[in-house]
Amino acid sequence: MNAIEQQIIDTWYINHRTNLILLNNLTEEALKMTTSPRGGGTVGHQLAHMYNVRFWKLEGFDKTLVAHLNTIKAGDPKSIAMLIECHTETADLVAQMFKNSIENDGKVKGFKRGVVPLLGYFIHHEAHHRGNIMLTLKRCGFKLPTALKYGIWEWNKI
Repeated sequence: MNAIEQQIIDTWYINHRTNLILLNNLTEEALKMTTSPRGGGTVGHQLAHMYNVRFWKLEGFDKTLVAHLNTIKAGDPKSIAMLIECHTETADLVAQMFKNSIENDGKVKGFKRGVVPLLGYFIHHEAHHRGNIMLTLKRCGFKLPTALKYGIWEWNKI
């Protein structure tokens, strides 16, 4: 793998480790926080959605990669440990999808723009939800630890 190809994989894992910083600085109670008057869009729901989007992209690429996994339904119980496990397993599967796509001239089955735009898509999507989660936490009175407020921007250290 050349330097640029390695940077693609490394960038993906930095994004993933940023999600782990978020998850590791939450409490089980924080997963239930929401700003929705109807109770939807909890922090746990958003983290599950991030995993589900990974699942669906992987499924479109190669169903065998996720044959042993399931999506997380809205009513399913969510815990920090479960979400960390789901995110970690799919992070490795997405990295494998990127490696396979790099070896295939950057072409990604199920995503016509290619591997670099797909990396951008994942980071864009997950950063959107991290920001939404952090805003939800703040509005619900959750004290954001320094590692969460500032540590997620330390990409040279993550």
